[in-house]
Amino acid sequence: MTRKSLLAAILLSAFSINASATDFTFGLNDDMLSTELQFDVNKDVNASVEYIYADTGGQMLSGAMHVAHDAGIHHFELGAKFSQVWSDRSPNGNFVGIGGRYALHLGSNVSLQGSGYYSPSVLSFGDIDGSWQFDGKVQYALNPALALFVGYRNIRLQYDEQSNSTLDSGFYLGAKASF
Repeated sequence: MTRKSLLAAILLSAFSINASATDFTFGLNDDMLSTELQFDVNKDVNASVEYIYADTGGQMLSGAMHVAHDAGIHHFELGAKFSQVWSDRSPNGNFVGIGGRYALHLGSNVSLQGSGYYSPSVLSFGDIDGSWQFDGKVQYALNPALALFVGYRNIRLQYDEQSNSTLDSGFYLGAKASF
């Protein structure tokens, strides 16, 4: 099975899930556009598909699956994220990131959210030798179905034969709609 057909199978299976809830997230700045569609598979598991386009770095398509846990005002998610990168300045490749997400609900409809993934060389393929990703945001829920946020994201790609590069780095604004 080729990488493209494997990625297509992952995307099709994500859309065929009998989801109980769906979140659509959209982020934007002068150099970057990001979208994410997240499905709750059940109360403890979610899956997502994410696309990032960066003028300065290239494109990334990702599929992720997380196990979630709520503890009062804390929300934890641990899992894996498969990403395919088409880089403008460096070789293309793909990798599996291990990590997760965390949210702290502060009350008054405000929450702090963060995510991080690390891909060692053993989980990186093609010309990519590793990667790490960080995303942090402050979100304000206008109502249960719509939220606005400001965030910062940094995605670094590591190479053996070439200097490391940044796919995306910077602040961005966005919105999240829940269905």
